[in-house]
Amino acid sequence: MIDVMEFALDHAIVQMPDGSLRRQKEGIPMGDSLSPAMTIITCAWMEDEWLQSISDADKARFTARRFMDDVLMVYAKADDWDHDAFIRDFVRSECYWPPLKLEDAKEATFLETTFDLRPDGSLEYWLKNDNERERRVWRYQHYRSHAPFAQKRALIISSLRKVHKMASDRRRLYTSALDKLREFIALSYPSTLLRSACNRLAYTTGVGTWIGIRNSIDLIDASRLRC
Repeated sequence: MIDVMEFALDHAIVQMPDGSLRRQKEGIPMGDSLSPAMTIITCAWMEDEWLQSISDADKARFTARRFMDDVLMVYAKADDWDHDAFIRDFVRSECYWPPLKLEDAKEATFLETTFDLRPDGSLEYWLKNDNERERRVWRYQHYRSHAPFAQKRALIISSLRKVHKMASDRRRLYTSALDKLREFIALSYPSTLLRSACNRLAYTTGVGTWIGIRNSIDLIDASRLRC
């Protein structure tokens, strides 16, 4: 297996638009099927090295989980433990070696989920959307792009299914679905197609909220998201 990974590291070949071939000389190969596994192994090895360098007292004060390149850490605050110094050291990347470095994530966001702590201590969550208030990321192809209609329809339905799965309750489902639909409206997807997708979600999930979402499509103001 090591020989296979070394071969992948040394033979990452990319064909450019002009037909020329380029070899990636540094880093984990882009687009290789082994790259996710190599990334996880590399991070896990660094984390193990770091854990061996800290005391048992420090280990007892925090817990952390990483999924791919996202890290979520929960730590204790106590008068007899300098938690601020501990976090500063971690953020300074004493755990991960250069050129890897930690970057701040968006507040109240982990992976593809945005969450909020309710007064009763429970969590509500919904699909993260960087285009929630204004267009920041061009995530989907334009409706007038050269692609089959079936592909565009499948894109809408799969995106809305993800919205459905990631919503903690019907209120969050309603708001996050409308945010997602604004993205498609801004890319000139016709409202008839979007309403049809909502009908499909209502039928396949049995959740009537999708009917309310469908009925609200014509009220969406996409002016801030237009191309």
